[in-house]
Amino acid sequence: MTRCKTVRTVCELRFYIFALCGEGMAAESEVCMRRRIIVLLFVMAAVFSCFCCGAFAAERDSVSVSGNASAEVSPDMAILYGNLEKRAAVAETARENLAKEMAAFKRVLLGQMIAGQDIQTVHYMLQPEYSYEKNKRRLTGYVARADYKVKIKSLEKLGPVIDRSIGCNFTVDRVEFGLNNRSLFENRLLEEAVSNARSKAAVVARAGGRTLGNLVHASFHTASNATRSLNRNMMMAKAASLDAAESASTELDPGIMTVDVNVNLEFALE
Repeated sequence: MTRCKTVRTVCELRFYIFALCGEGMAAESEVCMRRRIIVLLFVMAAVFSCFCCGAFAAERDSVSVSGNASAEVSPDMAILYGNLEKRAAVAETARENLAKEMAAFKRVLLGQMIAGQDIQTVHYMLQPEYSYEKNKRRLTGYVARADYKVKIKSLEKLGPVIDRSIGCNFTVDRVEFGLNNRSLFENRLLEEAVSNARSKAAVVARAGGRTLGNLVHASFHTASNATRSLNRNMMMAKAASLDAAESASTELDPGIMTVDVNVNLEFALE
């Protein structure tokens, strides 16, 4: 309807222009032509503005909402980070001694029913060491080091693994607690977050006298810090506070972790 009115207005204006220039066309043809051009430019600008406004309104004929869902859960797994390190005057000796400890450490883990695919050597190095005296560098020996990442799927095994690893001269850097099946929790929370967002969109649509249409766009993200970690200093402080006997086993408290899911949805309005 708006387009028909606009076209009708354009025709009326063109008729007015010709009527305006009908008399004295021969004498003032040039002046009349300039008037026609100026008026037509204004009319075209008005028509273009109407079409743009209509297209913009169509693009915004939707509602955008966000939804959130979160849950507190108890960790059921842990990742152990640490290293083995050996020094010697000769590179081959340092390498060989480290290889023996690496083999012993792996036997300990396998003995605790840690699967081989859950034992990962993330870094290995063998390099010389130097001392500096009076601006002179002197070779003092060699150091060999292996850094590990060990996934422990049952928290009951965490303490025994740490205790037995000490016999292999394993140094614990930190422990991170997490979830074995984090995706199950995230999928459940995702459904809740989407339901929450849809409810908000429906309220907005009803308040505006509209109905909610199809979903036209969606995005989501989960919390990136869904792990709880204890570093070496925290574990040493905990061990000191216990003031336990030498035979006491290591016990770490995983605590509670929060999993968050946020969604952004856009629905068409009908």
